[in-house]
Amino acid sequence: MHKQVQQIIRRFRMIPPGVRIAVACSGGPDSTGLLLILQQLAPELGCALSVVHFNHKLRASESDADEQFVRSLADRLRLPFHVASGDVLARAGRARANVEQTGRQLRYDYFFSLVESGLADRIAVGHTADDQAETVLQRLFRGAGGRGLAAIYPTLGNWLIRPLLETRRQDVLDWLRDRGQIWREDSSNQDLRYARNRIRRRLLPVLAEFNPSIVRALAHGAELAREEEAFWDEYLRPLVQQHLQQSEGAVQVAVAGLRTMPVAVARRFLRYALEETAEAALRASSASQRKRLGRSTGASGFGHVQRILALALSGRSGATLSLPGRILVKKEFSTLLLETADTDRTRFPGYSYEVTVPETLEVPEIPSSFAFELIPLASGTPRYNGCWEELLDRDVIQESLVLRNWRAGDSYRQQGHRKSRKIKELFQRWRVSSSMRQRWPVVVAGDRIVWSRKWGIAEGFTPRPGSAEALRIRERTREMD
Repeated sequence: MHKQVQQIIRRFRMIPPGVRIAVACSGGPDSTGLLLILQQLAPELGCALSVVHFNHKLRASESDADEQFVRSLADRLRLPFHVASGDVLARAGRARANVEQTGRQLRYDYFFSLVESGLADRIAVGHTADDQAETVLQRLFRGAGGRGLAAIYPTLGNWLIRPLLETRRQDVLDWLRDRGQIWREDSSNQDLRYARNRIRRRLLPVLAEFNPSIVRALAHGAELAREEEAFWDEYLRPLVQQHLQQSEGAVQVAVAGLRTMPVAVARRFLRYALEETAEAALRASSASQRKRLGRSTGASGFGHVQRILALALSGRSGATLSLPGRILVKKEFSTLLLETADTDRTRFPGYSYEVTVPETLEVPEIPSSFAFELIPLASGTPRYNGCWEELLDRDVIQESLVLRNWRAGDSYRQQGHRKSRKIKELFQRWRVSSSMRQRWPVVVAGDRIVWSRKWGIAEGFTPRPGSAEALRIRERTREMD
């Protein structure tokens, strides 16, 4: 078993030399075994150990006895001991939440606080291959896809490690018995009201009749699912750069891009968009929570993704979906907008940048960059703009040039048109989504709009005949990269 634990530690680089590992110990056999194994391996690994325990206060005197057991074990091993407690039942009742999930949240919040405070670099927890198999079955019953069936990861967020994940629970029990080491039994593990206990005590023994190595088989399936998830992450990267934009806590997806993707790819792409939306909410609320939890899955279940895909491909403009996690999805013409219900889009302050020629302006609010430069006009150069460039008469630089976002009431006269029109009318005609309008860039000379994204140079501001130079404007956005 030592060799097995050593191998997984090395393969996933769980414990670099010099790190401080806080071993989470409940007093049960798995975590007790993990603590003793790591104590024996610590000199070879070059790490320093401590012990951490969280008292959930769920079993009255039993919970207190568990805490005392772990404290005594830490004293015997001469290791620092960290302990905290929380009334999980009361917290779950106030939040109307699942007791198990609430206990896990409080426990992991405390574990991560040790990392944040500098008392530990990483936390080691005692999940085994049996826990992996049970989790795979739980996820399978819920209809999980590849991400869900990957189940328990060997590492999380570069702060949590699971050195026993490829070790069978029975091997840990045998190892402890061989050494005469006692442990604590959690009476709640016998309670068949909990789904995990029913899987462990009723379902897995039946499945073992069909395949005696069922635990190994399920754990191997989880490993394959993790490897496929890693492949998909790499595969999606260029598609994300091309068809997805983020701004102010919202995610925008180009519907035209979705239409070109095979269904399997489109589903993965939309799941990524959902996760990015949930991440944006975390970024706005708590950086430490984001680091603790790793990547959020948000409302990224198969059913949710299917509903979003149907909305994108066949829904009408203006249609919306409400998803768990307070995520709102809205179709706006050729764009799909995903944001949390807490996002206040009315708070966008706008932007305004004075232009000095020559200059390249970075506009992070869009995000885009704009290059302004004077270029020579050779004899015979057309005095109108080609589709590949935006050329302004050079004399506009004699006025104050400003690059800013569109504002309500802005008017603009397109090339070849006899009168000005409100840019809002152009938005409607060209089906520009409301989420894009407030960030729409225009260039103003004095009090007149002389250039607009998409519609180019205003009538009357192209280079005049005989001009030796022109002012060229080039916008570079992420979609162009």
